Amino acid sequence: MAKKDIGKILTTGSPKQRMLLIAEDIARGKYFQEKLLTDSDFNQLSNSFKKPNEIKLWNEFRKLDDTVTNAIVNLQGLKFEVLMNYSNLRGYILVWNSIENTELLVNSVLHEIKDPKERKRIAEDGAKGIDLLFSKTEPDQEGYIEIKVDFEKDSYKDENGERIGFKDKPRKTKEYSLWYVMNNVKKEVETSVIKYLSWESATLDFMEERGFNVKTYKEQIKQMTTLVYSPIIGWAKYSGELNTGLPHPRLEEIIKKYAICPNMDELKVDEVQYNWFRRYFLDGEDYPDELRGKVNKSLPYE
Repeated sequence: MAKKDIGKILTTGSPKQRMLLIAEDIARGKYFQEKLLTDSDFNQLSNSFKKPNEIKLWNEFRKLDDTVTNAIVNLQGLKFEVLMNYSNLRGYILVWNSIENTELLVNSVLHEIKDPKERKRIAEDGAKGIDLLFSKTEPDQEGYIEIKVDFEKDSYKDENGERIGFKDKPRKTKEYSLWYVMNNVKKEVETSVIKYLSWESATLDFMEERGFNVKTYKEQIKQMTTLVYSPIIGWAKYSGELNTGLPHPRLEEIIKKYAICPNMDELKVDEVQYNWFRRYFLDGEDYPDELRGKVNKSLPYE
């Protein structure tokens, strides 16, 4: 804000203009930015609120400042949750990439064995008991190695984790495959991003409706949202996209199987999350006693 604008508000500004200037100065101080007002200017502005309506406005804005500050703290917590989930998914993607490179390396060596029978024998022996993380290694009919990340395995536990009898038929499950694990992490990513976007939208709408348009707070939220929209990994392949700029219908169909990173454009604000944060956190309604301490999967506080 230009000094001439500050000077004009100090002398002739409306109560709301003066209060917004104070709120902006306080916000900048919280984030260790250069302040707009000198101590003298701040005191002059503070002491100018004398009439009942001005004092009421002062109290309202100080309450709004506390509410928005706490909302930003909660958004920061969600941002770190989102980034942690990004890191988890990125780790599994790197495992997947390493598995594919391992398969390529092994098969390039096996390819040098010209006798098909000998190659198949070596592949079968090499595949025995060697499974990389959440993968299954098998020889194929041509004497090469295939490392699967999407496969079924026998389990003697039911869906609830309880043991079933050894005489009973084992349950077929993909729970031990990398593809299953990655998709679970993908769901956690999507859930945390949607929650963040919902709370962010509620906070910005609240600020707009209450006339609490403090630039510094909005910039802090924007910086966090930019991180939330940052790529999980810088390889288009794992978004199921080609970045060659040229049409390759066959490759485009093949690359779809690698689409493990969520499409951020498809993740939208969730009405339940938005309304809960707006109602009980920003607008300050009392939390219903009958819901305290109870698990309800339809509500975002769980």
